[in-house]
Amino acid sequence: MEHTSLLNIVVEKKFSDIEFALHPNDGQDLNLYTRDMKMDLYAGYSIDKLNQGEGQLGEVEVHLLNECSTGTLMVSNTLFEKLNFSEEAVVIRNNNKVYLAYKEI
Repeated sequence: MEHTSLLNIVVEKKFSDIEFALHPNDGQDLNLYTRDMKMDLYAGYSIDKLNQGEGQLGEVEVHLLNECSTGTLMVSNTLFEKLNFSEEAVVIRNNNKVYLAYKEI
């Protein structure tokens, strides 16, 4: 599994439903090189629970955007709510699944 460092979460108002973006350099940490892709999304504060399949949110649109600062995770408002309004997260990739691990507030 590949992962990013801890990223600051910023809400991007132009994103709809379940969508997030990373800077291409952060995407490289995940071995992602395609600008736009769809993946299965899981989110939670426990990696063990994520590995057990808990926290599935559905399909997410992932974007690699130069407009997104390095060290930042731009998320839709809907996704921000599902992340319990957390300010930071680590993105973990396992094949076609992506996990957003965040601190519980």
